[in-house]
Amino acid sequence: MASPLALIMHEVAGRPQACGSHRHHPVDWPGFNASILSSMKSPQRLPLLLVAITAAAIIFAFVKKPPEQDVLPPPLVSLEKMGHLVSLKMNYSDVIEFTQPNAVDIPWSQWEVRLGSTRVLLVARGDCTIATDLRQARYEDIDERARTLSIVLPPPTPLQARISHDARNRGGSYFYAVTEQGLQAFIPSAQTRTTAMNNALGTAQKAVQAACSQPAVLNTAKENAATVMQATLAATGWMPTVIWEPLSSARP
Repeated sequence: MASPLALIMHEVAGRPQACGSHRHHPVDWPGFNASILSSMKSPQRLPLLLVAITAAAIIFAFVKKPPEQDVLPPPLVSLEKMGHLVSLKMNYSDVIEFTQPNAVDIPWSQWEVRLGSTRVLLVARGDCTIATDLRQARYEDIDERARTLSIVLPPPTPLQARISHDARNRGGSYFYAVTEQGLQAFIPSAQTRTTAMNNALGTAQKAVQAACSQPAVLNTAKENAATVMQATLAATGWMPTVIWEPLSSARP
């Protein structure tokens, strides 16, 4: 097969030249280009084209489409890991008055002699937290197409109620007065005094627990918990409806 250069030389050599003149006649460029293009159409390029087409078909056949993402289920496990959802913290402050009687038993009888009592005034300060146990949460009426569901929760209950034993200037509880009455004033007893103070603290602890269990406080905790749960699930693309279990049927 002749090369493009040989064709050029042949084309130029075949042109007639004028005698006694050093100028060449103009070259027929359209015919020249056609001759070059015809020479480049070699049958050897056909196998390369077939190989390229075959390789493209193989790559297209074996390329996997990305799998379709399934709709994620509600994040129930995440809620279980949250444990208790604290939705309300209530501060408590009250004055507790407690009287501890003191008596001496008469030997070999069922009678006793009252010596008096110890009166305690305690300024009780503390707080309590009310929480919902998310470990008992369960989902109902799940509609994956509409992304709606119902979440059933146990009612909130006091999680921790405590009397603060911090220093007085830091908001802790303190004894305002401890007085002895009756014969106890003349025969003071350190044991009776300590017992009276401890019993006053115990009474204050029960008072904090009772304050946290008031219906108005629990309803506020419910509203706060429902707001948090709706916002949490809405962030994942679900529209929840919060349903509270009756207090009697709540699981321990």
